[in-house]
Amino acid sequence: MVAKSLRENLAFIWISGNQTPDFRTLNNFRLRLKDDIKRVFKYIVQYALEQGIIEAKDVFVDHTKNEANANKHKMVWRKHVEKQSGKIDEELDELFRFIDELNEKEEKMFGGKDLPEQERDGFDGEKVRRIVDGINKNMREGVIDREEGCEQRKKVRRVKQLVERKEKYELERQVLGGRNSYSRTDIDAVAMMMKDKLTIRPGYNEGVAVENGIVLNYVISDNCADNMSFIPLMEGVIGNLGKTPENTCADEAYGNEENHSFLKEREINSFLKFSSYHKEKSPSWRGKKIRFRDFTYDEKNDEFTCKNGVKLVLDKEEGNQTKTGYVRKIKMYKASGGFCANCPFRARCVKGKDRYLQVSWKAEMLKQQARENLDSDKGKELRKRRGYEVESVFGDEKLNKLKRRYHLRGLKKVNLEAGLYYIAHNIRRISGFFKRKPLMNRYSNSLYHFQVRLRSAF
Repeated sequence: MVAKSLRENLAFIWISGNQTPDFRTLNNFRLRLKDDIKRVFKYIVQYALEQGIIEAKDVFVDHTKNEANANKHKMVWRKHVEKQSGKIDEELDELFRFIDELNEKEEKMFGGKDLPEQERDGFDGEKVRRIVDGINKNMREGVIDREEGCEQRKKVRRVKQLVERKEKYELERQVLGGRNSYSRTDIDAVAMMMKDKLTIRPGYNEGVAVENGIVLNYVISDNCADNMSFIPLMEGVIGNLGKTPENTCADEAYGNEENHSFLKEREINSFLKFSSYHKEKSPSWRGKKIRFRDFTYDEKNDEFTCKNGVKLVLDKEEGNQTKTGYVRKIKMYKASGGFCANCPFRARCVKGKDRYLQVSWKAEMLKQQARENLDSDKGKELRKRRGYEVESVFGDEKLNKLKRRYHLRGLKKVNLEAGLYYIAHNIRRISGFFKRKPLMNRYSNSLYHFQVRLRSAF
């Protein structure tokens, strides 16, 4: 498409200086950019900051799922790999016991080793040939009849087939790593539920941080959870701006303890919703079950008191580590003595024998700060702005620019493709900002200055 435009479109002809490289040259140029993409992207963000288009004040974050350039019918699933691998192990155990019995009757071909555990990985074609030759010899000498010999050869050859299949599943397990799926045609892509909530296709999770329509940073992830890439996304924002933004706003997918803690450490005001933020405002939700906030806490004795006057005392402390390596410190409080058995609130409070409370005091403190921020006038303003600030970027990408899937394969190449798109997006936004300025002289000078500096960046 670009190669064709360089021959037919006057704007493209002017930019290229009447050069007409073919599509291979353009693609090779794109692949050679690598780290230069991030450098040019950062330059454009800082130029927008210099011109006052952005202020490094209110940053909005969101993710979207984009389809990969991969065959949806060639997915590898962890559950399938583990299930088939388990079946092969069971059959191999039985067949190796059979081979072990054959060897015990003859010349101990495998040196008396434990076949099911030690010889499985090295069971190759040469060993199969030696065992089959022994079976054929026994058949010729009349030690075993023809029917029994054919059955023995069939089992030995079956072992070789199963060992080869087992090696294939082990290779797929290594490619999976910590993921639950991948596509054979793009091993970095994983199965994701698309935004229509109907189709599951190989794809990537694309996240952006936006202010005033300018994308401050982007991140492409092979993890379906949006909150997993929030911290790398925000660290990139700080690096691109050269300073720390004042506020960050996002929906409830991001409001966990780790992300709130990161914003607090960086002294960024957190306007991240947490999972129960809207539910807490519903009387029916609060009345359905007795929850953490319905208990009274005694800080001096470090214990809770329930509505029935029963004490929940500290039972144990533990640390839970997340997939990203963050450790949450959890305190467990327990109501002992069997008081819960005859409690009038039992139906709405506890399902087991006694009531437990799992509390991360750091998480509760951070949630309270986020709750106060979200309920403030500034929080209400940011919550209204979030929809058109960040969602419009994805809407423009998918509906106006018709970019609903990636064209390149592999996480590194997909990052290049996304980087080029968001560079073009920011250039369009900056150009539009200059066009809307009331003084045409200032517009012309600023736009010319921007074009000159942009060429020097490349």
